[in-house]
Amino acid sequence: KVKKNFLDKEIFFNIQKIVMSDMAFYFNSTVAFPNEKIKNDNFYFYHILYDKNKINSNFFNKFEPLLEKLNITSLIRMKVNLYTRTHKLYYHDAHKDYSFDHKGCVYSINTCDGGTYIDDNFYKSVENQAVLFNPSKPHKSTTCTDAQARFNVNINYV
Repeated sequence: KVKKNFLDKEIFFNIQKIVMSDMAFYFNSTVAFPNEKIKNDNFYFYHILYDKNKINSNFFNKFEPLLEKLNITSLIRMKVNLYTRTHKLYYHDAHKDYSFDHKGCVYSINTCDGGTYIDDNFYKSVENQAVLFNPSKPHKSTTCTDAQARFNVNINYV
């Protein structure tokens, strides 16, 4: 399910500024699986906002409007992803976030030609767009070729 213009513009622009200007990101040498073969273009940067039943970022409260809009009962994990531009679109391995049924949201911070594959459907990254799905089903992310980076917020919840 795709929801365009998910947040009010002012709230969205505030979150976009934080993600694209103020937030520190951490390197991960693999995207889908910790033990996957390391390849030169198979990496990303991340910022954990919430995981393992605790807040992990001073920016967490800035994302509360997103959580409220999703009507979350219980938050499992929320992180911001940064995929750098590559010379060609790179498709990461299909993966499941968790093995149990739950809800998920990929919320795009910027528009680019990258996106997420779910059930053989490609959902392009469009700023302020939420893609809602069950992340216990296989899905995969991509890099981008037409922006400096692809930014999104990945949320797992009940």
